[in-house]
Amino acid sequence: MKIKTIWTARGAMGIAALALFTAPAAAGYDVNSRIDALENELRALKAQVETRDAKLAELEASTAGLENLPVFDGKKLQISSRDGDWSIRFGGRAHIDATVVDDDVTQIGNGAEIRRLWWDISGKVAGVWKYKFQAGFENDQVRIKDAYVATDLGPLGLTIGNHKEAYSLEELTGSNYITFVERGLPNVFAPGRNIGVSANTGGANWGVTAGFFTDGINNGGINNQTTDWAVTGRTHFAPIADADRALHLGVAASYRGVENDTAQFNLRPEFNDGRGIVNTGVINDVEKIMQVGPELAAVFGPFSVQGEYHWATLERGQGVGDADLDGGYAFASWFVTGESRAYDAAKGTFGRVKAHDAIELAVRYSMVDLTEAAAVATNGEETNITAGVNYYFNPNVRVMLNYINADIDRTAGGVDEEIQSVVSRLQIDF
Repeated sequence: MKIKTIWTARGAMGIAALALFTAPAAAGYDVNSRIDALENELRALKAQVETRDAKLAELEASTAGLENLPVFDGKKLQISSRDGDWSIRFGGRAHIDATVVDDDVTQIGNGAEIRRLWWDISGKVAGVWKYKFQAGFENDQVRIKDAYVATDLGPLGLTIGNHKEAYSLEELTGSNYITFVERGLPNVFAPGRNIGVSANTGGANWGVTAGFFTDGINNGGINNQTTDWAVTGRTHFAPIADADRALHLGVAASYRGVENDTAQFNLRPEFNDGRGIVNTGVINDVEKIMQVGPELAAVFGPFSVQGEYHWATLERGQGVGDADLDGGYAFASWFVTGESRAYDAAKGTFGRVKAHDAIELAVRYSMVDLTEAAAVATNGEETNITAGVNYYFNPNVRVMLNYINADIDRTAGGVDEEIQSVVSRLQIDF
């Protein structure tokens, strides 16, 4: 039985093999013809590959060197190398103001002006050096603003050239991002830009900056006092630093020498055409100026508050007593449409509000007392109340409208006055 089964299986295998070899012939299938057809197809494919390789080689030859061409970023107006070692970015701003004034003793008048028309270039060189140059028209003069280079030395950032001293939250917040048309009265104490070297370090929610400065670029004598030398520093900390919630704590200080032992402070009632309404005139026998300014700001969704106070002591010689000056401001803002002010916790400043069709309401109280500086008729104390509304078409275009009430109490020999004004601004930046 077992032998029979084996032979049966072997017979079946033989029949299957015979059928395999005889089936193509029985069906009229020519194996050699099929092989020839496959060889022809392979030759055609080889010819197509050779043609493609030739075209690729021709294309590579015609585009040789294009891999080194710079990259253009249209969103940032920036040109940079493909390896990222260098870049150049173009920017600018236009602030166009119109002012209606109900003046009192001081005749100011109505008017319109181009408050700022600036251009700037910034970027990177050799991978580790950053630079910025900014200039433009301001108050009918061509003025140089930022002109510096910067790099990192380990944990320290180093900046050399004409740049802002690290003093005052409102001053360090760029003019494109401030809440009102003009900064508050106490900005008279902010040194602004001078030539010097500063170093900074910090983390995600804190920072420390300190620097040594001397007289800045001559821009028509717009500084309140001419700096001989200055040591200025600022530190800030943000215990809360979320996208729509922030708490900012900061303090800045500066110790300054002045050229020719003179200083001068001018106040404007928070609109540009009113520069110098309260004016100390030239203060003589000033050897040093010591000033300090604490800062506080908070953002809770669409609501925010911000304030600073500044104390300045004019150290005087020749048997003349020191003069203490002070001033501060506080303001609150509310985005009716629900946006939030943009706080940068690493820098300790406010930046661009990325909003479309947004409405912001704000009110500010500010005051400065310069009476101890000089007993001249133009000197005194000023208190302002400012109400504002801002409409953001988009992150780069906004319209601002401010109402300012300025109450001025002058020293003996001067005349008190009250000035009211409405100021509008169209602002565009890129």
